[in-house]
Amino acid sequence: MNLVERLLAVDRKEFDRIERKEVPSRQLAKLVGEGAKVTIQAISGDLFSGLSASGLDNDGEVDYGRAFDTNAKVVAAGIVDPDLKNEGLQRHMGVATPAEAAKKIFKGEVNRIAAEIARLSGFGDELEADKEIKN
Repeated sequence: MNLVERLLAVDRKEFDRIERKEVPSRQLAKLVGEGAKVTIQAISGDLFSGLSASGLDNDGEVDYGRAFDTNAKVVAAGIVDPDLKNEGLQRHMGVATPAEAAKKIFKGEVNRIAAEIARLSGFGDELEADKEIKN
C-alpha cells in the first residue's frame, strides 16, 4: 500500500482534528490556587507564521525587542482555557487585547507556553533547528 492509499484510508475528520494539551502554570497557580493548568491547542501554520512575522524587523531578522509581544500573541491564539478573548475578563484585568491578558496573567511564562503551542502545532523541530543554526 503506497502513501496515497494509506492517506485515503484515514478518516477525513482526522485531517481537521486540533490537538490539545494541558500545561501547568506557576503564575496562574499564584492567582487561582495550586495545580492550575492552562489548556492549549495547536494553531494553523498560516496563523503561526503571521504571528511570528510580527517579531521581525524590516530586514526579516528577529527583533528581540518584539519577541515577548509576539509570544504573547501566539499564547492568546493557542490558549483555550482560560479564554483570554473573553471581554469580561479583559475588562476585569484592565487590558485591551488577549495578548495583553496573556502577559498580565503569565508574565515570563508566556515564552514557555508559546513554545509549547509551537511544538503542539508542529513547529518544535523548526524551533530547535533554528537554535542550533544560531549557535
